[in-house]
Amino acid sequence: MRDVYEVLRQKELEVSRLEKEVEALRVAAPLLADGEAEDDRQPTLQRAVNATPQPDHSGWQDKPKKRFWP
Repeated sequence: MRDVYEVLRQKELEVSRLEKEVEALRVAAPLLADGEAEDDRQPTLQRAVNATPQPDHSGWQDKPKKRFWP
């Protein structure tokens, strides 16, 4: 069985990577659109992700696990 905190950490890293990709696309989109039209009526994009990243919980794995059964 996979460790829950390992899966959570992997998902947090994936979210962080996707946030960086979205920011890169936000920079690239206006640059690509400049050659197509000089129209200021284009809608502005809003942030779709949380601006504050979640805290790093990777230290939780260093704690010993409690065992209920011997």
